[in-house]
Amino acid sequence: MSLRSAGRALGLVLLGMGLSHCKADPDVGDAGVEDAGVEDAGETPDAGWDAGPPVQTLMRDAYLLDVDARQRWLVAVESDGGGTVLQDLATGETRRIAPAAESGRFTSDGNALVLTLSSQEGGSTAWLWRPGDAEASVVSTRIWGRAVVKEGATPYVAFVEQTADGGADLSRVFPPECDGRACQVKTVAQVEAGPATEPVLVAGERFLWMALSSRVWAFDTELGTLAEAGGDPAHWLHISPSGNRFARLTPERHVQVYDTRTQALLWDVAAPQSNGGVTRAAFFDEDTFIIGASLPVGQIPPDERSYSCTSQGCTWMGSTLCEPRRVRGGMVIYCAALDCFGNRCTMAYRLMRRPGEEFSYVGLLIDHEPAVSDDLTSAVWMTYELRDSWGGPRVLRWNHASQPLTFRTRIDMEVFDFVPGQQRFVFVNPKQGADGGVEKVLSVWDGTTVEGVGVVEGQPSRPLTRANPPALYLNDTWRQSDGGATSPVIQRFAL
Repeated sequence: MSLRSAGRALGLVLLGMGLSHCKADPDVGDAGVEDAGVEDAGETPDAGWDAGPPVQTLMRDAYLLDVDARQRWLVAVESDGGGTVLQDLATGETRRIAPAAESGRFTSDGNALVLTLSSQEGGSTAWLWRPGDAEASVVSTRIWGRAVVKEGATPYVAFVEQTADGGADLSRVFPPECDGRACQVKTVAQVEAGPATEPVLVAGERFLWMALSSRVWAFDTELGTLAEAGGDPAHWLHISPSGNRFARLTPERHVQVYDTRTQALLWDVAAPQSNGGVTRAAFFDEDTFIIGASLPVGQIPPDERSYSCTSQGCTWMGSTLCEPRRVRGGMVIYCAALDCFGNRCTMAYRLMRRPGEEFSYVGLLIDHEPAVSDDLTSAVWMTYELRDSWGGPRVLRWNHASQPLTFRTRIDMEVFDFVPGQQRFVFVNPKQGADGGVEKVLSVWDGTTVEGVGVVEGQPSRPLTRANPPALYLNDTWRQSDGGATSPVIQRFAL
């Protein structure tokens, strides 16, 4: 998995914003990577889930939006814009649940689906669907900015609506209060909007944050109170992963961490001074704040430094720019630096589980952010030399692999992920076809051997990996048998 953000980290800066087992021709060499059989990891499927053949076409003339974590439901939008459809993966039954949406995401427990559609008139529409509903319920038709979904205890959907008098309403919807047609909307706070860019919302476990222009408020969901964040509004505001703390970084480079509920200053430490300005700053966890500073672009090599700050002070992390990233298995620290020796320079990338605990490094250029295993012990990188930047040879490197994989040229990396919970990496492998051309084979690499799963016919997009059983869902395209226009299909590959 690239270091997505498959959801954004809550340390957000708010202000300043079917074929099976295809074998390659052994004479082809580095046109692709040779297959070798590997034993399945033996995951146990969900009850009622039929794995079926290795490759299945689940839907035609539709684009994939999401699949819930337990693989009960798949949601897609029809390619002709006719509507949003839901498929029961156990039975294959498909039905329309809402007008055509732009995006859709299931909650982690799969008990709610939120669909959104932006309007050219300025307001967006959101719908909420729950298992058992014949159709999705309308949440709101005039959302300003983006809605945010709070998960865990007491889940809800929060959003902002502009009011006729130029203000803004912060509102919430609870899934049980939707009846398959509409939802009960509860306005929890009203604020003066003024001249503002779109609001930004961040939902923590207790606090719901809202930013409008240079002002930021925290709504206490337990007490039902709204408070503007303390400290100097001119300083950037950062929120901890839980939302229970926030930090401001002063011009003098002091990190000041506050308690959200009481607004009390918890600690104030000074980061070491340097010639560069702060270009990276975010919480790594509730007690650790990461700062990266660099000189303006132009100096070679650049003067870059990163620090890890706690209530005990700040610790130097290296001559590199570091920032926290959320991956499927948790949080990591991603660092990048330009290393120079004389007039020769190259990039250096590092991954850390926590400050000072590095688990992966490459000293080459990369085509893609690294995929990280769920246990935060492995990373896969696609690397190349500077002279090959325009599509020359590529090398897939894994810190736990016996040998890297080499490719003759740059390859399609839309699929670039670990199988959830396993030390197996899935990617699209270009291989010699029977007709002499190159076909794209979805393949799994365990660090020693590569196993082909099935052919990807067109341009893959929207890949989603799921566990129990391990599977990959994606959008693909098929050309008509008469060689005419292509049509979109949604496929599932058993991993």
